[in-house]
Amino acid sequence: MIRLSRMCAALFLAATFGLAVAPMPVAAQEPAAEGGEGGESGRPVDGYIATAILAFLALFVVGKSARR
Repeated sequence: MIRLSRMCAALFLAATFGLAVAPMPVAAQEPAAEGGEGGESGRPVDGYIATAILAFLALFVVGKSARR
């Protein structure tokens, strides 16, 4: 069982590094339309709040499992 979990962890680590290092041209946003000066930019605060909640949950799970 330990051997299987170590192998899975090694494969996951290799895949993560492989995806991080692989060069891929990616556009973050589609180009803006010509003549569209202002436009609505969305609601970035919602994204910040959601990211903070997910980060807190991740830290909570790690902290909870480390306490055992």
